Amino acid sequence: MSEPASLYARFTLSHEQYEAFMNSAPARPGGFADWQSWFDRRQMSGGSRVPPEILADFDAASVAEVIKAWREDAWTGTPPVEYDEIRRTLRIAMLQASENYHEMLRLLAPLRGAARFNEPGADDFVVILDFLWDEQAIEAYVRFGEGGSRFDEECVPAHLEEARAYLREALDYLQSRAG
Repeated sequence: MSEPASLYARFTLSHEQYEAFMNSAPARPGGFADWQSWFDRRQMSGGSRVPPEILADFDAASVAEVIKAWREDAWTGTPPVEYDEIRRTLRIAMLQASENYHEMLRLLAPLRGAARFNEPGADDFVVILDFLWDEQAIEAYVRFGEGGSRFDEECVPAHLEEARAYLREALDYLQSRAG
C-alpha cells in the first residue's frame, strides 16, 4: 500500500456518553493486546513487529484535543466530525488517514477508547479502507461491543456501504469547497 487510506468511524453515544468520551484521556495504545496480531496479517516493509515506541501514550489531555489536532491537519482532509444528538451517533471521516500502519495504530487507539462509553448492544465500528484508490482494500476493521473493541478480518457489508457513502459525502463536500 502506497496511497493514503481513508478512515470512517461510527459510535452510538448519548449526549452524556459523547461528552464523557470527548473529555476522557485518549486510550493508551499499550492498553490493547491485539495490535501485533493485526500487524501480522499485513504486508509491511521492514518487518511486522509492533515497535514499542508507537505504543507510547498520547500527549493530548483529552480525545477532544486529539480530534481537534486531526481537524487542523491539512493532510487528513480536515475530517468531518459529526455528532447527531437525535440519532445519538458520532461519525468521523478522514479521507487521507495514512498509508502507514504505525500511524494507523496511532489513529485507532483513541477511537478504540469509545468502547468504554458507547451504548450497550450498539453495532459500532471503525474501518480503514483504500477509498480514494481501490475501494476493495480494507486495512483495518474494528468492531465494538461488550465494553471493548476487537479487530475483525471480514467487514460487514452494511458497514462497508455506510463507510463508503459517508466518505463519498465528505469528498463531495470538500470538492465543492475547492470550486
